[in-house]
Amino acid sequence: MSASPPVSVVIPAYNHERYAAAAIDSVLGQTFADLEVVVVDDASRDTTWDIVSAVRDPRLRAIRHATNQGAHASLNEAVAASRGSLVAVLNSDDIFHPHRIELLVAAAQAAPGQPFLGFSDVDFIDGEGAPAPDSRRAGEYRRLYRVCADVEPSLWFLAGNPVVSTSNLLFSRELFDAVGGFASLRYTHDWDWVARAAARCNPVWLHDALLSYRVHQSNTLNEDDAWRHIHENCYVQASALLRLHTGVAETGQAPAFSAACRALLRNESLHSLSLLCFLVWHLDGGGSDAMRNLATPVDGKWMLQSLADAVDYPADLFRSSPHLIGICRAIVEQAEMIEERWHTIQHMSSEIAGRDRWIEDLNARLASMQQSLGERESHISSLDRDLAAIRGRLAGVEDRLARADGELAALHASRVVRLAMSAGRMLRKLGVTKADPRLRDG
Repeated sequence: MSASPPVSVVIPAYNHERYAAAAIDSVLGQTFADLEVVVVDDASRDTTWDIVSAVRDPRLRAIRHATNQGAHASLNEAVAASRGSLVAVLNSDDIFHPHRIELLVAAAQAAPGQPFLGFSDVDFIDGEGAPAPDSRRAGEYRRLYRVCADVEPSLWFLAGNPVVSTSNLLFSRELFDAVGGFASLRYTHDWDWVARAAARCNPVWLHDALLSYRVHQSNTLNEDDAWRHIHENCYVQASALLRLHTGVAETGQAPAFSAACRALLRNESLHSLSLLCFLVWHLDGGGSDAMRNLATPVDGKWMLQSLADAVDYPADLFRSSPHLIGICRAIVEQAEMIEERWHTIQHMSSEIAGRDRWIEDLNARLASMQQSLGERESHISSLDRDLAAIRGRLAGVEDRLARADGELAALHASRVVRLAMSAGRMLRKLGVTKADPRLRDG
């Protein structure tokens, strides 16, 4: 290693005991070997410092904070402690591809004597180092990548942050000195700095994946602090718009504002109402520093949050445009669904009305049948009464017949007696007696 190496790689480290060794090894194993590594451990509470201090390579120097100061402070201190004319950054959970420094240095040497800002494409890995192309961050990156392909480089950082992370930066010390250090922003210090730097030189984007960005649960951007995200994003975007406006006023060479607006509207972290409030704040006399102070809560309360409470606005109105577009689309879809259901209800009502008419007709027919049945039952009842009368009369006839049969039987018996008596008298006149053989034979 030379006394003053051409490249310094600065590594801010904090609680990355699982990843720090791989990060450092990816730097020390670069094909471009004439470099130094400056690690600043920001008071890690795990064994990160033990891992860093155990590295035995003369190119590495390490600094340890007694108290945690934040990523921006660690970066600024590491850059100040470095000696290279070119500075690269690597966060302690990411990994350089072996040829990264070599290719970026070659790009810087292609424009000697000029401030340089370079970065590359990014691939995504998970906590175990396996490819993570399906992660949310990878999907967001692919969408922004397509957007940036359609806008000019001066508008890349209005459309979003294609750098993704400070790990993807390589810049000249001359540029860093002109731009100044990283601001005290928790989530967007990389985006803010690179947007400021890109306003001073044309960034070089190598379309080769030379950085592995690690996606894991402890990524800072996974923190659920919506108001801080909103304020920091709006500060970066408002600052970029104001720099663009200054460029138009001074040179007339900056891109047309219509192109800037198109790029901004395609930014997934655009918070329209919130950005308007930041710009109004600036127009009211608040300078850049005052506007950056809006990205810090006052007494635990955020400026936009207080404003929403003051005017009784739903907090969702201050959210990102994609979030609001999602709500609008959901409302439209619900309205369409309600309209469809209304048409279905009307169709069902028509069918029900038809069924009601059919039921009314059926009820009328049933009523007619019931009336007919009633009439038939009345007729049957009348027949039953007639039948009962006939049965009564038949019973009387049977009684009379029985009496007649009795009278006939009695008359017959009486006639038999009289005939017998007449026969007896005749026999006596003839002189026939009971002993007469003729009676026996006869």
